[in-house]
Amino acid sequence: MSTLPVPAGSFVPSRFLKRQLYAIAVGAAVTLGAVTFWPQLTRWFLAKNFLPHASCYLGNPRLVWTNLVTDSVVGIAYLAISATLGYLGYKGRRDIPFHWMFLAFGLFILACGGTHFMEAVTIWTPLYNLSTVLKVFTALVSLTTAVILPFTVPHAFELVRQARRSELVTDNLRASEERKEALLREVHHRVKNNLAVICSLFYLQSTHARDQQTALIFRDMENRVHSMALVHESLYGSENLARIDFAQYAKTLLGDIFSAHGSPSLSVRLKSELHPVIMGADLAVPCGLILHELISNALKHGFPATSGGEIKVTLHSSLDGRCTLCVEDSGVGITGDLEGHTDKSLGLRLVRSLTQQIHGTFELVNINPGTSANLQFTVAQHAT
Repeated sequence: MSTLPVPAGSFVPSRFLKRQLYAIAVGAAVTLGAVTFWPQLTRWFLAKNFLPHASCYLGNPRLVWTNLVTDSVVGIAYLAISATLGYLGYKGRRDIPFHWMFLAFGLFILACGGTHFMEAVTIWTPLYNLSTVLKVFTALVSLTTAVILPFTVPHAFELVRQARRSELVTDNLRASEERKEALLREVHHRVKNNLAVICSLFYLQSTHARDQQTALIFRDMENRVHSMALVHESLYGSENLARIDFAQYAKTLLGDIFSAHGSPSLSVRLKSELHPVIMGADLAVPCGLILHELISNALKHGFPATSGGEIKVTLHSSLDGRCTLCVEDSGVGITGDLEGHTDKSLGLRLVRSLTQQIHGTFELVNINPGTSANLQFTVAQHAT
């Protein structure tokens, strides 16, 4: 039975494993040394053949308790400060430059707090050998911190200078962004005003038309341009000058269309179910024109004479950015070939062309009663 070959280097310990082995070896050595020399160390550290500090304070209770309380309070404060610095240095080891300085300061303050606690202990129990060792440790930690601290000062000043340069760059970028926003807002405002002028020209031309058919054509063109102007008006008044909530825009557009096509003898109810969909102007303009054409066609051809009914507009979107815009009416519907009717109608031909522009799909079906027009498109393709 053959065995799989073992690749070279399979048993080479990783860096983490090496650190674990070193930690185990050091821990075992310290434990072995403590067990071996602990009796001698205990007798030396815990020797009590001295007078306590209380005797040095002349047995005065006020001096004794004052030193006891102050040393205890200072020790507790040092312990709290060292714990905070240690926690800050550990948590910010990846984000804070020279995080090891927090650990060094924390160890220094912890050692200082230990000496104060020891002073409080030696008032009653004269463990001066242990106190001496603790003070030697505190002296070494203090000296180490004092030596390495000056070397970090230039780096700290450099960090301050970098922070100031970053703040200056941020201010310049913010000012540039504000100028761009102001310029973009002015562009939307000018486009809206120019389109409003075009609407006025179409309206004036319609009033001078010689026949009703020509006047209706000019009115249709006016309404189409008005639907485009509404997009820029919405962008001009929004916080994000590059994106628009199509649901809010559609509500305003539907109100304007019904006002333009309204008739006292025609009772058509509007029902809308519009979910928020955020899109750019390059998608909102053609979608607005499509919605305008579908609603206008429904009002013109779906409810002849004095018949009333209902038009329902729905807008839904999925998590993948796929949106569906549906316009349903309860009118008389379309008789005959739907494709042939689409080819004859200028409005529906415009809808087909705009659908191709936004890479969507359009479907017109008969329902009982009325007609349903469904537009599907993807917002992600037009994200700005």
